[in-house]
Amino acid sequence: MSQEDQSIKPNLRRCLFQPVTHCIFELDGLLIDSERLRNDSIQKILDPFGHTYGFDLKMRCMGKPESEQVDLIVNTYDLNRYDFEHQLKLLSRGEYARLKLLPGVERLLKHLHDFNIPMAIGSSSCRNSFEAKTRRYSRLFDVFHHVVLSGSDEEVKKGKPAPDIFLATASKFNESPEPSKCLVFESSLLGMEAALAAGMQVVLVPDPLVSMRSSALATLRLKSLESFRPQYFGLPPFLRSS
Repeated sequence: MSQEDQSIKPNLRRCLFQPVTHCIFELDGLLIDSERLRNDSIQKILDPFGHTYGFDLKMRCMGKPESEQVDLIVNTYDLNRYDFEHQLKLLSRGEYARLKLLPGVERLLKHLHDFNIPMAIGSSSCRNSFEAKTRRYSRLFDVFHHVVLSGSDEEVKKGKPAPDIFLATASKFNESPEPSKCLVFESSLLGMEAALAAGMQVVLVPDPLVSMRSSALATLRLKSLESFRPQYFGLPPFLRSS
């Protein structure tokens, strides 16, 4: 069931969710603004050809491993794959230094870490790009128990919307929690589908243009992580001063 941030009363909303013990986060478009920068880079590559990187194609790409995203784009616009990847890599290098945390991220991660809530990342990135994207915030990202990347880790046989990425991530926690005890934070519809297929609840923070109908299966839909209330899922609430 999906609800906007303020669409139901707090005392009713708490009844809709099940308590969890572990949290799994996507990276791109949820924790850092890498999706926006990547979209800008792709559009710069397409400009000389007169193409527009449209919303529908962006949604089809979001959540997929990076190699599959490239396949979709070069096939859609009949581009040379080598040239496209080379240009994208060059543009991305300059942008990684400008990546910013998205609203509410730092507060939430520090809060969960302070209360010893186990956290991990389950992302579609590959290892090299993950390290480059997170280097600026390496100290903050130390709060995560582990990272699983479907773009590099062989244990993830199928990318999203298959549940492999989140099942693999959950299995690496020391406590080996049941899927129902894991809460996934996602920004893509494919990630939402993968989390639900894994038997997990999912908090979706999508692009504002994503329709309510498309995200209707999300456990909770938010405009940003600033709106997240941990206590709805049985997690320690924010302190008033935080």
